Amino acid sequence: MPWISRERAVYGVTLSFAIFQLFITMIVSLYDMQLRAIHVLLSLAVVFLAIPLSKKAAAGKNIIFESLVVIPIVLIANIRIFINWENIIMYPGDAGRLDLILGAILTIFILEAARRATGWAIPVLVCLMFIYVFLGPLMPGIWIHPGFPLDHVLSSIYYSPGGIYGSLTGMSATFISMFIIFGALLDATGGGKTFIDLALLVAGRFRGGPAKVAVISSAFFGMISGSAVANVSVTGNYTIPLMKGLGYDSNFAGGVESISSTGGGITPPVMGITAFIMADLLGIPYLKIIGYAAIPCLLFYIGILAGVHFEAVRIRLIPVPTEQIPPWQKVLTLKNTLPLFAPVCVLFFLLFKGYTLLTAGFYSCSTVIILFMLSDLTLPGLKQNFLKLLKALSNGGLSVAKIAPILVSVGIFTDLLGLTGVAPKLSSLILEMGGTNLFGSLLVAALIPLVLGAPLPVTATYILSAALIAPAIVKLKIDVVAAHMFLLYWATMASVTPPTCTACVIGANIGGGNWFKVALVGMRLGVVAFMIPFFFVLNPSLLGRGQPNDVLFCLATGILGALFLAAGFFGARDNLIKPIVKLVAGTLMLAPNYKLSVLGMAIGGVDLLFEKIFLGKRRVDVS
Repeated sequence: MPWISRERAVYGVTLSFAIFQLFITMIVSLYDMQLRAIHVLLSLAVVFLAIPLSKKAAAGKNIIFESLVVIPIVLIANIRIFINWENIIMYPGDAGRLDLILGAILTIFILEAARRATGWAIPVLVCLMFIYVFLGPLMPGIWIHPGFPLDHVLSSIYYSPGGIYGSLTGMSATFISMFIIFGALLDATGGGKTFIDLALLVAGRFRGGPAKVAVISSAFFGMISGSAVANVSVTGNYTIPLMKGLGYDSNFAGGVESISSTGGGITPPVMGITAFIMADLLGIPYLKIIGYAAIPCLLFYIGILAGVHFEAVRIRLIPVPTEQIPPWQKVLTLKNTLPLFAPVCVLFFLLFKGYTLLTAGFYSCSTVIILFMLSDLTLPGLKQNFLKLLKALSNGGLSVAKIAPILVSVGIFTDLLGLTGVAPKLSSLILEMGGTNLFGSLLVAALIPLVLGAPLPVTATYILSAALIAPAIVKLKIDVVAAHMFLLYWATMASVTPPTCTACVIGANIGGGNWFKVALVGMRLGVVAFMIPFFFVLNPSLLGRGQPNDVLFCLATGILGALFLAAGFFGARDNLIKPIVKLVAGTLMLAPNYKLSVLGMAIGGVDLLFEKIFLGKRRVDVS
């Protein structure tokens, strides 16, 4: 392979990886550890071929080092697991000297693959945990532990059903891979452009139309992607220049797109693949998880849309020009909509029928492929669509390969976490810091995923937070689903929270704004997302986990609260009192308490009545 160009090797391996994950896992019966071993092997091969060691190495055209050194070792290490899986399950940790050496080298390669895929954060965290494992006897206070020999640690990581080949790798090798490929297929069949066109049809003709298009198109795209960075990159390249061209400030345009794209992590049905992971961790059906996420997600986007509307009214922003809005006859065609929506309908139908996520995902992917190929039955059309599908599968394989080392590294981290018993110690620390104040404990718990989420992807942040913090929150007698949603929300909001706020940095680069000012706009627009996690923890009815009357009341007051908060932040600013009144009213309406919500509605009603009677105008513009 040294003579093969990197580009050809990457295309071939990523395509093979996607085909394996999509078809072979459904056709060939493999035991769990065998499947995970192949998954680790192929994902590492893809990463080492596709992502060079450094920028200098990227200039090289061949793949000598990876093909002659790294990949053969990875191959041998995983073949050992593939062959000896029964012995590993029956006698976990019974590793020989060769297994220990292979385990050590494979661990290093996994961490290097994670570094290439997402940066230094995850490898550094895992290395720090290794140091803690070995230096436990020297630690102070509650952090002391007896320490573990190297042989035991390597056996636990490599030669056992945990660690490298644990449940997180199992998720990555099955339904996570399937749905990442599903998203890649939908995107390749024109999903991104169709979502933007649909958003233009829905909101483009109204005041503040360009920004509302950004919100709606990002929400649509987030339903299949969940990645804030991918969302900003795809929809932002259209919506941000559109907003700027019609008079929007660069920072506001970037902020609207960044916070809207960040919402993909909490938008059903995919939720950045964390919905599937949460369902697996909690043992709750996936459909219930996305149902619980629906109300907070709805309030999140209502708050953003309302903020955009009030800002548009305040500074008199114009709609999208009619000539830039595509006619519905060109958008709502079977060719555009059938390959996009039919697979999603197939997915939910099969899930409602009780099929597994893997099976439902497979038939959904198959539906995309079949409908897309049938969309043009001419010979040139079939050839073009076939090549597009191959490219989509290759992109999907690359996306899976980038997430796999992250999840495997987190699996190593959680395995070491179990050895040292850090989780219960951290739980006691959080409870102690919070004292008897529930809000104080939640505030401390929120900071950890927010900090972890600065350098880490949402999925990794959520899994680490679930391992480290969820037990502590649950001990506060908080609903377990609410506790996990709480952590997911804070992991997600790191994308718009300084210092890193990756979504805002990309949005600022596209629009030529200041990333920090973009982040401030995004945080103001997303104020509901920063507040509501505390509220649904205290009242799970906001997640739909309560009596129907309670859920409907929380939904109604939540919508009103989101509108008033948006009016307070982005409405008229002719005096200081009115915004403060609206902010207080909106906060009380969102609050998880009947009396406070009723008080908020009363304050809001008086405020609107005062504006109508004494000021002779209303600040709520229905256009």
